[in-house]
Amino acid sequence: MSGMFKPVSLFIITVMLAGCGSREIKKAAPQPVKVQVFTVSMNEMPQELSYSGTIEPDNTADIGFAVPGIVSHIAVEEGQAVRQGQLLASLDATEYSHALAIAAASLDQAEDMYKRLHGLYLKGSLPEKDYIDIRTKLAQARANKEINAKRIADSRLYAPVSGIVSARKTERGSAAAPGIPAFTIVKTDMVYARAAVPESEVGALRHGSTAAVYIPALGDTLQGKITIINPQADITSRTYSIKIKLGNTNGVLLPGMLTDIKINTGRSSNRIAIPATAVVRDADDLTYVFVAGKQNRAIRKRVTTGALTGKNEVIVTGGLSTGEQVITSGIATMKDGAAISL
Repeated sequence: MSGMFKPVSLFIITVMLAGCGSREIKKAAPQPVKVQVFTVSMNEMPQELSYSGTIEPDNTADIGFAVPGIVSHIAVEEGQAVRQGQLLASLDATEYSHALAIAAASLDQAEDMYKRLHGLYLKGSLPEKDYIDIRTKLAQARANKEINAKRIADSRLYAPVSGIVSARKTERGSAAAPGIPAFTIVKTDMVYARAAVPESEVGALRHGSTAAVYIPALGDTLQGKITIINPQADITSRTYSIKIKLGNTNGVLLPGMLTDIKINTGRSSNRIAIPATAVVRDADDLTYVFVAGKQNRAIRKRVTTGALTGKNEVIVTGGLSTGEQVITSGIATMKDGAAISL
């Protein structure tokens, strides 16, 4: 009896395990996800070009002393806002002051001599040669005094424009010399948003075209106009530089700030636009969508996107073809190859 029991027991156990295994397989089989789809097509819409750019100052001035000397006083610091005509720094002008005093004394002497000899010349008692000589000495004395007075004036450095001191390149006690910048001032009451435009798009832009400039650091969008389109392409990137002028009377726009620029060219073009809900961006900042494939399977496809439209749609610039069916619902947890039902 015991010999017959073992095979029968093993057979029963095997059948029971097989039954349990089949039930587990049926339970693990995924159910198709009910989805909605959007059929991709080309649509004519206004051409809007988007670029990344930076804020640049209206003007940058490197300022230095016109005369040599030792810096005795510095009136401004780096990052400080200055107005036109404001004192920036000054030199020790002792030597120039003494030279001016000597020149003034020489001028007084020359003027006195000229007055006395001029009377003699009018009476015919002074030769022409001597009269010309004293006039020459008088002119030289006046010029010498003016030169020394200018040197004293040049020992004080003033801001030629209103702006921000972006660099201070001198210190008290250091030697200054003509041609060596002591300060750099950026003029920021008017600034530019600068962007690089590819060769294929620069022909669509025009001087005076309106542009919307978004500044992420401020969370604000400003309106400006294209004022400069550089006709010379960059040798390396083959892009053309454009500049959009922006008012900055309140000084909130600082050089170096990043911008997102959108320009409506006034033209129309055929483009693909899909609902924004269909687009997914992963942790690696890659953009993709799911399309309904054969055998009712979801297929993940990488796409490149452009701007949002006013209809909460995203412009797709690459990765999709007309006629494809983009899945617009249930994509939050969807995986590539998942079973779907339309």
